[in-house]
Amino acid sequence: MTTFTFTVTGMHCASCGLLIDETLEEEVPGVRRAETSVRKHRTVVTADDDLDPAVIAAAITAAGYPATLTATA
Repeated sequence: MTTFTFTVTGMHCASCGLLIDETLEEEVPGVRRAETSVRKHRTVVTADDDLDPAVIAAAITAAGYPATLTATA
């Protein structure tokens, strides 16, 4: 498993974060867990090692919130 951290802009409420988490967990194969903090403008994703973080960023952006990869662990 790999953990990716993204900076996410455009979020205003808890529903924004919930939408991102549900989108990632339900629609992106290989995502095991997503946790979004609206207050910190951050989404932390635990995913299979072979998942390209660009796929995750694209899914967040497609949901309406521009995302930039900031860390990988």
